[in-house]
Amino acid sequence: MATISSGLDGIGTGFGMTELLSWTDRQRLTHILRTRLHLETLHPFQADVIARLLKEQSVLAVVATGAGKSLCYQLPSLYWEQGVLVVSPLVALMNHQSEKMAALNIASRALTGQIEEGEQSAILREWMKGTLRLLYVAPERLGDIRFKEALQKRPPKLLVVDEAHCISEWGYDFRPEYRRIRLFREFVGQPPVLALTATATERVKADIRWQLTRDEEPFTLVEGGVDRPNIFFSVEAVAESRQQLQRVARLVGEVDGGVIIYCGSRKNVERWAKYLGGELKEPVRHYHAGMEPAQRRVVEREFSQGRLRVVAATTAFGMGIDRGDIRRVIHVTVPPSLDAYYQEIGRAGRDGQPAEALMVVQSLDLYRRERWIRDDQPDAQWVGEVIDRIAVQPAHRWVTWELDERDARTSVVLAVLEDRGMVATSPAPYGIRVMRETNSVLEQREAVVHRLMQFWRQRQTLFEEMAHYVEGAQCRREMLLRYYGQLAHKATPCCDQCASGPRPSGAWRADTGLVDQLRRWRRQEAERLVVEPYIVLSDRDLLGIALKRPGSLEALAQCRGMGPKRMEKHGPRLVALIQEYERAAGSSLPTVDATSARDRAVWHFQAGTPWQQVVAEVGRSEGTVQGYLTDWIGSAPESEWIHYVRQWISPDEYQRMEKLMEEAGAHRLRPLFEAADGRYTYRQWGVARAIFGQRKGQVSQTVGGAD
Repeated sequence: MATISSGLDGIGTGFGMTELLSWTDRQRLTHILRTRLHLETLHPFQADVIARLLKEQSVLAVVATGAGKSLCYQLPSLYWEQGVLVVSPLVALMNHQSEKMAALNIASRALTGQIEEGEQSAILREWMKGTLRLLYVAPERLGDIRFKEALQKRPPKLLVVDEAHCISEWGYDFRPEYRRIRLFREFVGQPPVLALTATATERVKADIRWQLTRDEEPFTLVEGGVDRPNIFFSVEAVAESRQQLQRVARLVGEVDGGVIIYCGSRKNVERWAKYLGGELKEPVRHYHAGMEPAQRRVVEREFSQGRLRVVAATTAFGMGIDRGDIRRVIHVTVPPSLDAYYQEIGRAGRDGQPAEALMVVQSLDLYRRERWIRDDQPDAQWVGEVIDRIAVQPAHRWVTWELDERDARTSVVLAVLEDRGMVATSPAPYGIRVMRETNSVLEQREAVVHRLMQFWRQRQTLFEEMAHYVEGAQCRREMLLRYYGQLAHKATPCCDQCASGPRPSGAWRADTGLVDQLRRWRRQEAERLVVEPYIVLSDRDLLGIALKRPGSLEALAQCRGMGPKRMEKHGPRLVALIQEYERAAGSSLPTVDATSARDRAVWHFQAGTPWQQVVAEVGRSEGTVQGYLTDWIGSAPESEWIHYVRQWISPDEYQRMEKLMEEAGAHRLRPLFEAADGRYTYRQWGVARAIFGQRKGQVSQTVGGAD
């Protein structure tokens, strides 16, 4: 797959690749661009793509969200005055694009399952008459016999595959329905294909080419930068739901412009919308695939038109939302992959003004996501049951299967079998139609399980990349662009790591094996005591112990939730379990417990976070956080804290304070404060006394004020 570079021709029309287009072609394109689409020039990548398409070459364009990829097929459709078929994954996206073209008086329709049968027939008649310039369909539509016959009689001039990463079995959002595109393309006469996506790794690019083209057919890659330099990146971890709710409410309330909160599940979407609406005293709507289509369209329209500022949504929301002033995209759960994350944050700052991609997640979230993936490992017995179901149905006869929309596994199994020529499938209301093609389907069990295991391992790999982004201590922009094989030309600061200094890595994810072992112990204890597991130990407390991994009773007693009664009842066994796990794993003890306010404070001290920001992040009073600071000074090597305390007192100031403490003693602060004529605050004296005690080998006292 050849890669071409972009460049303007200097004539002022905005077109590059002048060797591919005649002067007449460029003049006509410029006229259409200005009179029909009301634009003056093209971006270089748009010019390159269009020039290739007009020469009937197939192209894969990988360009950042908001760069104008859709213009690459809209303009040629008007130049040719022939129909272009666009395969798109979301009804909202199709409707938005179609309405946008209709507003420009360009014949465009979206053929979706949400419209009446009569209107669907009318749209196909428009296509057959040649009056439509753009027809948008979902990939499921490509298996519809009536649709295929209509498109065979009047083939599209160009086949567009939007969100083309969905076609790759190695991508984060694999959709088996996309796998029909190559066969459909052959059925309608092999028109040129334009594949569009905002992000794609090298493996996904290769898979897109394999799935869309045949033999050695030319397929040019036009690739722009995926960087969004106006977006600031940040990740925060909070210990509990209440802190997360309060933090996100502040982040939403303190900014003007649109805000999208991505919440993961439908239940969480509705919970967040209700909470934020009450806190912010303004409308906050929810959006997910379980809503009625008319309800979803209302939310999309209100948000796009600026009449609604805040939406809590699943990932179904965002594609096709044409709003430039989205200032913040906030994730409250960890996405499954960097690809999913980057697609979603790409909706921020499309007007080029500063915007932020913020992640505020609970400490449990990484563990939960990791466990969901692990628990979803392919089950050979279940795969066998699906194959047995196919084997007993009549050959070469369609049978309709009802599928639960939440269960994508059956669709993936059928896609694997279809790739191997064992079955044919087509969409059906509330399910899928399946036809057995051969008698040897039972022999495919092992091959299907092997393929599903490959998919599952890829999901694990994608999640590990996402976890590294969350936990890592490097510049977040650099991590994202390195993932896509590009270099960052970053502004400073461009992320929280650049703004406040790198933080210790791995601070927020407990060892999965240890968590599982503790959960098993908790379940056994609950059964023995005939109580619910949370009575023995809550999830939050259990995670805190797994994060801190205390190796002694003294250390365990410092963990959240381990009061005297629990220590007496469970302490020795818990410590023994952790010690056994450490010996088996041969691993060292971490120092950070994300559920502990003290450990979160120390984590920030180590990172050099400014004092007031530490107080805000930890959510405790200044006196309490100063106690954490003086405890840290008293227990950690001087090399760890010496630089941080300079936020409080300089080396010269400490020398003067030390002299006074040697003369008057350091047990009480008031005499020291008065001896220095009030030059230093009581809090400065508290820090100085902690340093003095540590250096003299004395026990430091924690003081929040005068004593």
